[in-house]
Amino acid sequence: MSDADDVTMIEDTEILDLEWPSTENGPSERKRSWHWLREVTAEDAENGMDVQGITWDAFNVTRQRYRELRLMDYKNYENVQRSHDELKKEIKSVRTDAKFYKFKYTTLSHRCSIVHFQLRNLLWATGRNDVFYTHSFRIGHWNSIMKKSKVALDLNDNNRSVETLFEISTIACKDNFLLVGGLYGEYACRRLDADPIQYGTITNDVNGITNHMDIIESRSGSTVAVISSNDKKSRIMDLATTRFIDTYDFEWAVNCTSVNPNKDLLCVVGDNTDTVVISTDTKKTVATLKGHFDYSFASCWSPDGKIIATGNQDKTTRLYDIRNMSKAFNVLGAKIGAVRSLHFSENGQYLAMAEPADFVHIFDAHTFEQSQVIDLFGEIAGVTFTPDTDGLYIANADENYGCILEYERIPSINDIANIFL
Repeated sequence: MSDADDVTMIEDTEILDLEWPSTENGPSERKRSWHWLREVTAEDAENGMDVQGITWDAFNVTRQRYRELRLMDYKNYENVQRSHDELKKEIKSVRTDAKFYKFKYTTLSHRCSIVHFQLRNLLWATGRNDVFYTHSFRIGHWNSIMKKSKVALDLNDNNRSVETLFEISTIACKDNFLLVGGLYGEYACRRLDADPIQYGTITNDVNGITNHMDIIESRSGSTVAVISSNDKKSRIMDLATTRFIDTYDFEWAVNCTSVNPNKDLLCVVGDNTDTVVISTDTKKTVATLKGHFDYSFASCWSPDGKIIATGNQDKTTRLYDIRNMSKAFNVLGAKIGAVRSLHFSENGQYLAMAEPADFVHIFDAHTFEQSQVIDLFGEIAGVTFTPDTDGLYIANADENYGCILEYERIPSINDIANIFL
């Protein structure tokens, strides 16, 4: 990934240049101004309100027209520039009229912040109603029942005894641990049920950006973190002791490392067009996955361990069957930008694919023949399923209309039938 000199850069894009109008509308009116609008409910959306609270009729452009302009003007960031003509032929045509999740609620009082434009894993759901997100030098904890947010971790108040500020590049929150990675190779860790915060160093490398973190249960039953860094290494940290217990070395910056359900394989993507699958026992390469045109920043395994998904700046997600990894069996296309975040739901039913801005795709992970496209405006800081798959949260980091959006799963016919069994 790009080095620390580029951290303030957002995708090379046309900014949504809408000058919000002044208004004298009172709080009793549902046609509200962003200046004091704090939420959008499902009822508001049903009555025609934009889920981000944007009052489109106050501008000299309709939402549909602005979407058309945005699709034409958005410039996707690329590290490797080449013609995509051949790649486009591989992209599968997918129906986009599916309705898996319906809008439930938006909080406009809370939003994620992004430090590095290529790193968008800044939102984690630990339960149906609890999400953790980055905001400046803090981690917030939003509770969707109480409709309140509190500070879960304040990195302004620390005793690290260093001069550099802790700039958050990625987070992970799972199994009662909150883990935060920084731009300069540092980390902070705390148990959610305890106050002490542990600070430490992942790497002292001058280009040691923490690119990605995940929290998993190891084969021994301990809780460990899988950390991907720009110093060309993947590391395994025992979270009970915050000691590094294993390190994997590569020839390029590692942007994301995902572990299969059996814990015997690593899928590693980074500043290379190829993806490698590594044995955790031998540390040898089991397979090299080819096909992408640019650098990858996301990867994940299906819960049954049969499918690897990799997301790339070439605006595609490639799907590989572990029984034949010589070629992707499917290629899914994005609309305007790189695939920055990928997540299978824990029940294996859906795959969420987030672009850097505007679009989150929810695919039927059984067939990959249909999807739901959630259409927003602004930079996407993260997307996360809830552990029970019934909820989906999206973080929008725009300065004016950033928010955290909540969606809930629409019960399928099978779900309804099971109720009566």
